[in-house]
Amino acid sequence: MGKSAFPPPQVMASTYRSLKAAQTDSAVAFGAMLKRWRSQNGWTQYTAAQWAKEAGDFDSPPHSGISELENGHVKNPRCGTFIRLAEVNYRVHVADFHGVKSRKIRDELQGSVAICDENGEPWGPAQFWECHSGLRAVPENLAPSPTIPAPTLTDDQAAELGTAWRQTIIDAGRAKGLGAMKSVADFLRLVPQEHRDAMEHGLMLDLSAADLAPMWDASEGCWLPTVWVATWLEV
Repeated sequence: MGKSAFPPPQVMASTYRSLKAAQTDSAVAFGAMLKRWRSQNGWTQYTAAQWAKEAGDFDSPPHSGISELENGHVKNPRCGTFIRLAEVNYRVHVADFHGVKSRKIRDELQGSVAICDENGEPWGPAQFWECHSGLRAVPENLAPSPTIPAPTLTDDQAAELGTAWRQTIIDAGRAKGLGAMKSVADFLRLVPQEHRDAMEHGLMLDLSAADLAPMWDASEGCWLPTVWVATWLEV
């Protein structure tokens, strides 16, 4: 029997694990870059989708798709995702905001900056794909900032934060004609799946320091529920 041309199974398994880990890391880095881009432009997760809807002549990833990308949950996006991101990026680059009807969206778009190469050329679908695949580095202006450690909280302090978020949600829900339970349920739809159970428990009862600890955004130096609540208020 001739010698196999393939590496031993244990080597192949190790290589496969390395590739999978690299794929996960690059997806997370890409998502963090998109989030920083959106934040620097002053956009919510709904801005691009609402812009596309008002303009009527191009497509943007839906807000749910933006959320999944930003959280690094999409390991193999379809090519259409990169095409849509590139379309949004190009329109930002040339300041093509025609068709925008609402003052709110127009205000959010004004002054926005595209993702570009060092030569000033806006990223197209290939560049977005390369970055997601780990073949292209995140631009310097969108690179991670030094991590900010989470503040140390007691259970009482965590519960106070949870109470404040809950009250904000309930008050805003009442203004929309929603009851307290329905407001909380509607808000929870925006919370990433891995944090949803803890957040639901915390809003219904009390958040503990242990529940809240994984919800710290070290790159932005803020609690994720603050971001989620702000996004929900924009809906």
